[in-house]
Amino acid sequence: MLMSTSPPTPAPERWVLRLYICGHTQKSSLALANLKRICQEHLAGRYEIDVVDLKTHPNLAAGDQIMAIPTLVRILPRPIKKLIGELTSEVRVLIGLDLRPRGAPPDPSTSTMNPHPDPTAPSPTQAEAEATNETETDETPYVLRLYIAGMTTRSTLAVQNLRKLCEEHLHGRYTLEVIDIYQQPLLAEGDQVMAVPTLIRKLPEPIRRFVGDMSDTQRLLVGLDLRAAPALPDAAHKH
Repeated sequence: MLMSTSPPTPAPERWVLRLYICGHTQKSSLALANLKRICQEHLAGRYEIDVVDLKTHPNLAAGDQIMAIPTLVRILPRPIKKLIGELTSEVRVLIGLDLRPRGAPPDPSTSTMNPHPDPTAPSPTQAEAEATNETETDETPYVLRLYIAGMTTRSTLAVQNLRKLCEEHLHGRYTLEVIDIYQQPLLAEGDQVMAVPTLIRKLPEPIRRFVGDMSDTQRLLVGLDLRAAPALPDAAHKH
């Protein structure tokens, strides 16, 4: 009698995350706490977090080309991905790390059940739909990808300018990936990047691109739909 055996269950994918901070500031503590919570909910038993304090190990920043903090680097699985900020929005972190496709319903096994739900509160799917709504509102999430080529002065300036703009106009509702085309040339090819620095707005759609050091704040705000374009002079009133 032949016995059929099931194929071995593949080992779960291992996630290796590296969080760069600079001292034990409130911002650093918030980023670490948010990351631990998200990992425990969505990667329990298959992740490791390496926290690197640049005050103690400044030389380690060069390897991952860190230009802003806190920065989360997904070492594994490949490709490497980077997210900048306090990681306060779980939805945007999950999308940025490829743990949840945009628009997917929340995993019921990881949702917290409220024994006394508020009948007027939106359901989890409603809340996520509102968070990912493409209509321009104050809650519209932004997913941005900045391509650079090494730690040049121009690259550093582009990251600093973009980070400043995002903190001023998109605080708490953006995910920023910084991608070095020397380390990840295939990603640049996929996004058809022809020059650097190049900023790509992945979300909200439509996709938009900006080339340069991101120093023209007015142009960026208009291009990202964060500010209305200035009105053109009315030709009828010209003399």
